[in-house]
Amino acid sequence: MITRQIKIQGIVQGVGFRPFIKNLSDSLNIKGSVINTSEGVIIKANLWDEELEKYINQIKLKAPTLSHIVDIQVEDIAHIDFNEFSIETSKNTGGITLIPPDMAICDECRDEVLDISERRFFYPFTNCTNCGPRYSIIEHLPYDRCNTTMNEFEMCSECRSEYEDSKDRRFHAEPIACSDCGPKVYANFKGKIIENSEDVFKKVADHIDNGGIAAVKGLGGYHLICSAENDEAVAKLREYKKRKTKPFAIMVENIQTLKRYAVVPQDVEKILTQAESPIAIFEWYRRPFSDNVSPNSNKIGVMLAYTPLHVTLFQFMKTKFIVATSGNYKDEPIAKSIEEAENNLKEFTDVFLHHNRKIYQRVDDSVCSFADYGYILLRRARGFAPYPVGLRACKDEELFASGANLKSSMLFYKGGYGFLSQYIGDLDNIDTENMYQEVHNNMKSLFNINTNTAIVDYHSQYRSTVFAEKNYKNIYKVQHHAAHFASNLAENSYYGDAIGVVMDGFGLGLDNQGWGGEIFVKEENTIYRSVHIENYIQPGLDSAAKNPVRMMLSYLHTNNLLDKIEPLLIENGYTSQQEISLIKMAVDNKINSIYTSAAGRLFEAIGSLILMKRSNEYEGELAILLENLAIKECEESYNFIYEDSKIKLQKVFEEIINDVINGENKNIISSKFHNGFAKVICDICVELSSKYCINTIALSGGVMQNILLSSKIYNELSSKGMQVMIHKKVPANDAGIALGQVYYYLCDLELKY
Repeated sequence: MITRQIKIQGIVQGVGFRPFIKNLSDSLNIKGSVINTSEGVIIKANLWDEELEKYINQIKLKAPTLSHIVDIQVEDIAHIDFNEFSIETSKNTGGITLIPPDMAICDECRDEVLDISERRFFYPFTNCTNCGPRYSIIEHLPYDRCNTTMNEFEMCSECRSEYEDSKDRRFHAEPIACSDCGPKVYANFKGKIIENSEDVFKKVADHIDNGGIAAVKGLGGYHLICSAENDEAVAKLREYKKRKTKPFAIMVENIQTLKRYAVVPQDVEKILTQAESPIAIFEWYRRPFSDNVSPNSNKIGVMLAYTPLHVTLFQFMKTKFIVATSGNYKDEPIAKSIEEAENNLKEFTDVFLHHNRKIYQRVDDSVCSFADYGYILLRRARGFAPYPVGLRACKDEELFASGANLKSSMLFYKGGYGFLSQYIGDLDNIDTENMYQEVHNNMKSLFNINTNTAIVDYHSQYRSTVFAEKNYKNIYKVQHHAAHFASNLAENSYYGDAIGVVMDGFGLGLDNQGWGGEIFVKEENTIYRSVHIENYIQPGLDSAAKNPVRMMLSYLHTNNLLDKIEPLLIENGYTSQQEISLIKMAVDNKINSIYTSAAGRLFEAIGSLILMKRSNEYEGELAILLENLAIKECEESYNFIYEDSKIKLQKVFEEIINDVINGENKNIISSKFHNGFAKVICDICVELSSKYCINTIALSGGVMQNILLSSKIYNELSSKGMQVMIHKKVPANDAGIALGQVYYYLCDLELKY
């Protein structure tokens, strides 16, 4: 009999893989051993050729639900006499392993928590090999309890028995715990410490039911929680968060409760109940909670209680729907420690539900939405990070990609894998920059990265670029929107020629102008900027992104339309004569201004005009509200002109201004704008496809998170037989930039314009 070594790489740690191998081997009467290493799981076993094939097939077929096998390598080694099949002590072998994300409570653990006859009844840290904390608690590899923040909790005899029982679903579940030996909750309730678990939940639940706000420590940080059914509580939370209209996400105990009050589409139910359990955005009318949750939209973000702590809290509350928003001030990182929570969140509340399991990695909630082509991630964090993207190993080196400045994330590349971090946020304040440094240091250590090379955005003033230049010797720059294009190609493991439709906000172009409405053509290793939205002056530079009225006045003045609608704009309080004069001066003399082709600026400006709303409360707000106005039944469209390799807007603005002056319905104006924009994009893609004999289209950029627009483009181009690639598990927004930067570098791409 031949001794074989089988190396399995992928998500194979922290998901019950070694117990699975042990039980499978015992059932097949195979002798050998299995071990966790930093290169993956390694099996050594005595197998004849026919046994080996059957064994490998069974591993692939029956692998644990949360596992993901990327590669299996087999080699013959010197003969070893095995008496049984055993699990060996883990080793760090200097290679690379893939770390599982944090996963929502599984059905079996949920049932235990709610069963009074079980010893883990109402225990808020119940988990098994199929669920529970992973990435947020791992300090070092390999993934063993001693290398996690659970290392300070010694297992009791009962937990130890489960941990060592190969037939138990907690066999080698590293965060295993119970009320006798594991982490515990306690409350700081208005300055009084409460330690009894039941009293903690009763007091906090009663506080929430009566209109209070509580800070609750969860899996990857603190939530600020209040009753979604209480108008005053939600309004108070909005005031404290300085969040006037941006929708809050709500949490509900389970899918059964949600379905009693909402029509839940099948694809929404599927993702809500899967292990990643993100916030899912869908349309919900006649909602059984306060309109303050989402004042300007019927689109609501919903998540199920995804930890046993949240499940337990619901048992003590009367309210069925709670607002569960990140425990932070606007644009700051989520609080992760007890000290941070009590210092940073004291303006929100004096009621804190703490626990003593440390959070090593801050991880916010992931957010997804749904288009005609399936779900897409808007924010990639809990449940998805740091799940890697496989990249063709064109270069044998380790790399750091610093990402963008807004919606920032970073990526480390090693051994053919791109490890994309969790969502970090906008690098506009020192606290978020500190979190960026924290995530960088944690991931670099966790994946044992050793590199002097950083790939950065072309914009030298991005804080991510500045960070990389301070910490890395070799700097390689990639233009922002080329990185968006490359990010889509990377996610879809595509290395051929393609047309890239990148509709986004501002990014510095190679001509030092603002880009953002680009259609690229990739031929072999060269990317050409083939078509773009025609340039307009962006007055006030970055301030125009927060105040779309300025961009709209620039569009109208440049197209000689301002005089026609000026009285209406002033009458409605949209602008003033003084502001109009200042914008005209800035545009005519190019004062504190830059040219831009950004589609994001265009969509925000149109939303600003139609709604007569001057500014964005949050990034892209007016573009989002513009999308919400559109109706699918409308087939009319404005006339976008494509000529001289540019998308020209003069005719569109003439038609929109006429409709606004004539009092046309806002829904119709929005629909005609979206229809016209989608049509010109599709017409250009068809023309370029014919010209370059390229049948593959990649859609990327923040504007492509406009579900209506991207669905229209996807459906139309697909109907013409084209392969349309979209983002799914990597956001189309700037959180996906780092992935594109690495792909661009690895493939030796060159951008020409």
